Amino acid sequence: MAYHTIVDRSSGRNVASTLQDIANGNVIVDYADRRSVVDALMQDLKEGGVFKNWSERELVLALQALKILGRATEGCDSIFTEEGIRTLMYHSGLCKVTEATVDRTSSRETLKCLANALLLKPTTRPIFERLEGHGQCALLLKRPHLSNESQFLFSRILFLVTIDATSIVKSLMDDYHGVDTVGVVLKTQLARSPDGTMFSQSMVLSEALKYLFNLMIVDPKIERSEEAHFTREERTLATAKRFQSLLPTIVSILTTIPPSSPDPLQPPHSHAIHVLLNFPISTSALLVTRSQQAILLDVLTQILNDTLKHSLNTDDEASTDGLSNGTELDEIVPPLVIVLTNIASAGGEGRAALKAKLLPDDVDRSKPLEKGDSFSARLIRRMTSMRYSRIRETVSQLLFVVCNEDPAELTRHVGYGNAAGFLLNRNLGVPASVSGAHVEEIDDDDSPSASTTTTPTTATSPSPSLSKPTTPPAATTATTTSSTASLSSTLAGSEATSSARRAATRAAVNPITGAYYPDPSAIRTAMADMTEEEKEEEAGRLLDMIDKMRRTGVMEMRNPALEAGLRQRERERHYEEEERREQEEEEALEREYGHV
Repeated sequence: MAYHTIVDRSSGRNVASTLQDIANGNVIVDYADRRSVVDALMQDLKEGGVFKNWSERELVLALQALKILGRATEGCDSIFTEEGIRTLMYHSGLCKVTEATVDRTSSRETLKCLANALLLKPTTRPIFERLEGHGQCALLLKRPHLSNESQFLFSRILFLVTIDATSIVKSLMDDYHGVDTVGVVLKTQLARSPDGTMFSQSMVLSEALKYLFNLMIVDPKIERSEEAHFTREERTLATAKRFQSLLPTIVSILTTIPPSSPDPLQPPHSHAIHVLLNFPISTSALLVTRSQQAILLDVLTQILNDTLKHSLNTDDEASTDGLSNGTELDEIVPPLVIVLTNIASAGGEGRAALKAKLLPDDVDRSKPLEKGDSFSARLIRRMTSMRYSRIRETVSQLLFVVCNEDPAELTRHVGYGNAAGFLLNRNLGVPASVSGAHVEEIDDDDSPSASTTTTPTTATSPSPSLSKPTTPPAATTATTTSSTASLSSTLAGSEATSSARRAATRAAVNPITGAYYPDPSAIRTAMADMTEEEKEEEAGRLLDMIDKMRRTGVMEMRNPALEAGLRQRERERHYEEEERREQEEEEALEREYGHV
């Protein structure tokens, strides 16, 4: 029997079975009947309706049925009216707050209906504001003994109604102490042990952090008389000051809650990182202890390392990006990288610590720096990523900042082949160590030499036109790096081992790849074991790579076979031009004097 066709709905026993069938999904209410059923439910649930004769169980069933039906907008218009929102607020305890109306099963089911309505019909949000629902939610959230489910639902509702809503955010911030409200939820959840319920600690923290993010985004847009003369930067700083009491709590969320595995960049950590983006990071703004800062950097860099390792190809021979495992990495990774960049931009111990983690001096230079499975190699590979443009830009900026924004230092740590696109796009030119005049030498402990340089013996001089690029290099950087690195790898043959490198007092470094130049004796040894066919194959590959490097414009390489062909084509064009001119002269003479 359809609910709206029940004659006497004032008796709970008459409606319980029908409501339970709807709530459990045993009965599907089609579109033709949905409007009638929803209208009847809203009529029975309004203040003073027949629900007063029902038990708590029957009331919960009615609200659960309404929740199921209200997941679609068609036929549910009576929910989205002012009277409908008022009815939902009444049963959720937001109209008349008493101990008997808060955190009951029926009130939580009503909050779910209300959250669905605010999500599906944005036009209900101004109605909710007029009825002061946001203020009541903020007041109730300050209760430390609310269940996880109620905290989650109140936070979800506040998140929905604060999306680009200046007036609601101003009211929450100035009248209802919104910062303290969020702080209560966050601190309460950190103090609670995970209980394994459906509404977990992670879910509640995530929803509260999303609500906090909205507050921080909208707050600078609020017009306050005392801030009328503030610039945009001053408004941002004023906002950060209002929220600064929450910073230690945000840091605690990141450092005390273990990240998920194997993909750590998940809520609540991802939401906490988004919140950190809104704090101006400086040595004085981080209101945490030095040890907490160190722990935070450890956690953030580990999350970045694990994310790149899990989601991107780490094969040191791979020349293309790996799959993202269903995750849109170009959206979720950059915020983390930007937070690290902000910390590094403040200088001091934070920058030094990050440099030691991201670009250590004791790196293996027996192969190009982007090759391998180390953290630094994964980051350097991202600098030439063709698929993830935002990751490429943010990672390049991060490494540039930790290198004190010095192009020469960046090139020494990542190789010019990997840094070329970033430097040229910013008109930073070519560092002197790559200009062909000098080649940097690295001590046997891999520390940079400050005074000694040697002249390279290989014929690899970059084009002087690099300082004034005429075309965007982003599309060619990856090819250039791969070609240069492969060239170095081909020439190397069997490369010197780590112990052999330490035996030498100094070793020249290829500024393009960041790897040591190959030992000539090792090349001769490797070639001695090659057949003539293998030598021809290697020579062919070498010529192909030289041609690719020449086409990129990064290096002025000469391909003898190609140049011979070009010269031959030039001679042919010259002869053709001579024949064409002679033919034209003969035709002109014939037109003027006729056939002889």
